[in-house]
Formats: sequence, C-alpha cells, structure tokens
Amino acid sequence: MQRRSDRYAPRHINRHKICPRCESEYQPHIDKCADCGEALVLPEELEKAKEQRRLTGEKKVDEKVVVREGELDWMSELREALIDAGIPAEVRSEDDCGKGCCGSACRLVVSPEDLEKAQARVEEYFMEVNPELRESNELMKEGKCPACGSPVGAGARECPDCGLPLVIVEEEE
Repeated sequence: MQRRSDRYAPRHINRHKICPRCESEYQPHIDKCADCGEALVLPEELEKAKEQRRLTGEKKVDEKVVVREGELDWMSELREALIDAGIPAEVRSEDDCGKGCCGSACRLVVSPEDLEKAQARVEEYFMEVNPELRESNELMKEGKCPACGSPVGAGARECPDCGLPLVIVEEEE
C-alpha cells in the first residue's frame, strides 16, 4: 500500500540549470540564458567545464608560435578567449632591447599544432567584440562600401562615393 506522503512526493527532483558564462540559475525547463544566450548546463557539467578550463589554462606551451602581438590587456583578453575554446595559450612579454627604453612587446603564443585553431578563434572573438566588423565584412563581400553602401569594384582602395579607405596600406620607413 502506498503511503499518503509518497503519493505527493515528486517522481524526480527538479534540478536547476546554470549559465556557464554568467552563472545565473534557471528552472529546469529553460534551455538558454536570458542575458547571455548561452546554452544552460547542469551544475556537475559546469564544474567539469571549469576543471577542464583550469587544466587548459595551466598547460604549458613548449614550442611557441606567435598568434598576435599587442598590449598586455588585449593579449590577456585574447588568451582567455583561447582558453575558453580549449586552446592552451600564454602571454609573453620580452624587452626588445633589454635596456628598458623600447618598452616590451607582449605576444600571445600557442603551440604550432594549435596555431590555425587559435587564429580562427581570435578572428571570431574580434567579430563577437565588434559586431560591426561582421556587418562590414558582409557588405564588402557583396561589393558594397561598409560606410555608405555604395557599390565598389573589386580591388578598390577607397569608396568612390564617400572616400572611405577600403585597404590599409602600411607605409615603409
């Protein structure tokens, strides 16, 4: 015979879900974070992902190839994006001349076998941080100026309508 209290007990325990990005908690029937748009995970999945991220972040890069060079803050931010993608990376700072007058160049480095994945992830991260770049790239692929939308020919260096430079030309010293 079933006891009265057993009849009203839940058949399964409702477990909340968590956003892996902002760690907001949600009811079990919700699948996406309302703030970030990330897919929600169970608490044990989040802990496993955090542990994996920690291990990736601690992994040393033996052979090093440079993905990007720049300021320390930006290289550190890109490193975090690579670690989130499961790509071990380090930021190296080396004095150019050793005398302190040239400052230091910060380099984001990965192993040679991760270089292609790292470059792709950095490009995607640029698009996430600057969504207008994605729109500009789409317009350029359609043969239009990203500023005014006027048609531009293939290989054009600037927009014939608004004068926007379409190609960055580095000056020789």
